[in-house]
Amino acid sequence: MMEDVPFYIEYAKETGGPILELACGTGRVLIPIVEAGFTIHGLDISENMLCVARANIKEKKLSDLVTLSHNDMADFDLPIKNYGMAYIAARSFMHLFTQKKQLDCLECVHRHLKPGGLLLMDLYAPNFKWLSKAPEDDFEVRREFTLPNGNRVIHKRRFRGVDAVNQINSEEILFEEYDRKGNLVHTKKAYMDTRFTFRYELELLLDKVGFRVQNIFRDYKKNTFDGTGEIIVVAQK
Repeated sequence: MMEDVPFYIEYAKETGGPILELACGTGRVLIPIVEAGFTIHGLDISENMLCVARANIKEKKLSDLVTLSHNDMADFDLPIKNYGMAYIAARSFMHLFTQKKQLDCLECVHRHLKPGGLLLMDLYAPNFKWLSKAPEDDFEVRREFTLPNGNRVIHKRRFRGVDAVNQINSEEILFEEYDRKGNLVHTKKAYMDTRFTFRYELELLLDKVGFRVQNIFRDYKKNTFDGTGEIIVVAQK
């Protein structure tokens, strides 16, 4: 998925930087923004992800424009407090499982932005049909890809259910690796929980810490939010 990258670069050009990315992962979004000429600080709670990001950044000779740090997105204090833009891509905000954690995150971002700075973030719009359906027995194939050694990997998922009280959606992820002869050589399972947030709930959270919502889109083409697709927020300090 790279469809979100031009969206973030567009706003980076509007704000001029410097830029802060929360939950930067391996640098999927960060690196193209740096290649567009911006200085950026990326933070992530996973040291393993940061190791991959550092290697990718070094390979592309971008180290002079990037600072990476091992931080919790809901609890960080960086030396710079004048970022022109901060963003939380790939629905990463949904990995904060309580409203307190969400507020802590937004307050941290607010402290680090200069006056007029922008926060961009995306979540999926809660779908009542999805949230009310029964858990799935079978896995659904999401994608396939080939490893450098030539082995094929099939990525599958299945829905495990919803905790409606705490607004937690649960999925099970399965990776199956096959050698060139088609033999299954390795499997790995993981569980992923995400907290869904409704549009006006999110607006209240942003307002509480001092943000003013500029726009809410349903996709990265900037179509107006209609209750479906994504909740892509642009908010100003």
